[in-house]
Amino acid sequence: MSPGTDTWDVIVIGAGPAGLFAARALAGELSVLVLEEKARTGGAGAMTDGKLNLSPRIGLDLEELRITEEEAGARIARIDEAFLEHGADRTLYGVDKERIDLWLDRVSWVRHPTPKGDWDITLLPARQRHMGTDLAHRVVARMTESIAGDGVSFSLRTKVEEITLRKSGGPFLVRTSKGRFASRYLVAAPGREGAYWFREVARSLGARTRWGAIDIGCRVEVALPVYGEITQVLYDPKFLFVTPSHGDRTRTFCTNPGGRVRVEIRNGCRLVNGDALKRRKTPCTNFAILNTVSMTEPLQDTTEMGRKVMEFANFWGGGDSLVVQRWGDLTAGRRSKAETFHSAALGYDKMTPTLPPGRGVTPGDISFAYPGRIVDNLRESLLLLSRVIPGVAHPSTTVYVPEIKFYDTKYDTDRHLETNVPNLFVAGDGVGKSRGIVGAALNGMLAAEGILRKEGKA
Repeated sequence: MSPGTDTWDVIVIGAGPAGLFAARALAGELSVLVLEEKARTGGAGAMTDGKLNLSPRIGLDLEELRITEEEAGARIARIDEAFLEHGADRTLYGVDKERIDLWLDRVSWVRHPTPKGDWDITLLPARQRHMGTDLAHRVVARMTESIAGDGVSFSLRTKVEEITLRKSGGPFLVRTSKGRFASRYLVAAPGREGAYWFREVARSLGARTRWGAIDIGCRVEVALPVYGEITQVLYDPKFLFVTPSHGDRTRTFCTNPGGRVRVEIRNGCRLVNGDALKRRKTPCTNFAILNTVSMTEPLQDTTEMGRKVMEFANFWGGGDSLVVQRWGDLTAGRRSKAETFHSAALGYDKMTPTLPPGRGVTPGDISFAYPGRIVDNLRESLLLLSRVIPGVAHPSTTVYVPEIKFYDTKYDTDRHLETNVPNLFVAGDGVGKSRGIVGAALNGMLAAEGILRKEGKA
């Protein structure tokens, strides 16, 4: 080992939900170092809205993970208890069976079978909690303090610059902005922001990867009363659609009652997202509609495809901007304009967006900014949703692009998320194994269990 190299049993890269729950499960059993590039722990999800979906059917591919719904449910219960233990709001949505059944009945009246035998609209109820962007960081900070108290070391503001493998099975040598470290095991939980970077690192180590799907969609904003009836029962209602023109699958995602639409910067481009505070609400609700895109021929690189779509949408917004369009303009086949964006004559005064046109937010036409098939799917999905909740198709409804979720590189792993490179484990959204806080946390637990088994401690 090189002089000055600190040696650990396990190095965890990333302090989002996957990294935190891996470290939590390993604490007291092995020496653990968590490396995080940002100044705080929690990852993107825990710091933007902090939504907990407590269902094995959301945010996880149980078949890929090779676990049963019962196994996943037991782990999710432990994850939920951990968040509650550190101060998460105990309000639980999705438990009023009578009111949920009324919504399921409403869907049953307006859904239609598709040529392949599916329903074109499906509502997937789930138990959920909401921590809120303003309070989630406190929950995560308490959890981090507890994990550190159990012996785990955290190195924040630490950028990983290089990972090498001295020989098969370790040790892993990790060069960072704060020095060199070595470990027998490595858990990579880079999050969506680090997905592209880690893909190249993993390949250099010999890990087998393959292309997965990518989610390309839009952020929809409506007046709070439009969605209020259902979000009182299901905080983040999960609607699944099959679009009539192309037979593609889309879904609603990340609903934020009383929330706000926000800008994210990724690789120099602007993306749209949404969140909600716990203590302060707006008169609007926003949610995403996501179109899952897979590619086969002639291209398979869904990461690069997503980057091109993101860049072109920004270009169409003026070079460095989101594109925003009123639903009334989209359905009429015209671009939105600043001078008519709040027009009472067009009905646009009924809802004032939380992210109005301005610097970095350009009124325009999403059908020029996005591929045609994706625009068709997003438009048809909102029309399908309007059968259940008619107000979503009001002319004042606002649509923002681009919204893209990068978790499209898949890794060949065993049921404890160990790759074909011995002692290299992957976990979380950034490696395509989960979507959301709870799924990522469950990934972290699985990776930790795999390490403990190899150590004879499980």
